[in-house]
Amino acid sequence: MAGRTRSAFSMNTIPRQLVIEVWERQCALGENEALALMKQFFEEQPALGIYLHVCDEQLGQEAANSQLIPLAATIGEAAARTRGKRLKAVRPKIIELAEAANTRMLEKLEDVSEFEWRETVERMFLGYHQQPLLAFCIEILMANDEETPELAPQRIGMELIWLKTVIDCFDQ
Repeated sequence: MAGRTRSAFSMNTIPRQLVIEVWERQCALGENEALALMKQFFEEQPALGIYLHVCDEQLGQEAANSQLIPLAATIGEAAARTRGKRLKAVRPKIIELAEAANTRMLEKLEDVSEFEWRETVERMFLGYHQQPLLAFCIEILMANDEETPELAPQRIGMELIWLKTVIDCFDQ
């Protein structure tokens, strides 16, 4: 799955195997190492750190079950490895633009009939530049709800949109 370039400003598509490798390495860390990794992520990406912290606060008590910040750290490391260099800190304006684009995407889905909804979402997903990365995030978020996805907590949809925002920021 070789990377392809969408524009002069986007990075190559992050290969699924790289994302799995980064995630598994991070999951194998001890508690102190994991905390150090999260601290490093927040130091290197302060605006994204604040954004994710606010997102977690919106989840309230469900934030305890959230994989949002560990997945964002995985996304950041995989993006840096794909580029072959350390990522620049994402500016707040980039976060605002990415979030606004995702909000517009969701608003378009509101105008689609129930019959067309699934087809529209599938088409959007398959056409997404970082589809392997987003698919991996969906798998991790849904891991506890594989048997009954219709009963998955609402927070998963919110987390997915927030993670797509993070991906879109790194893809600038």
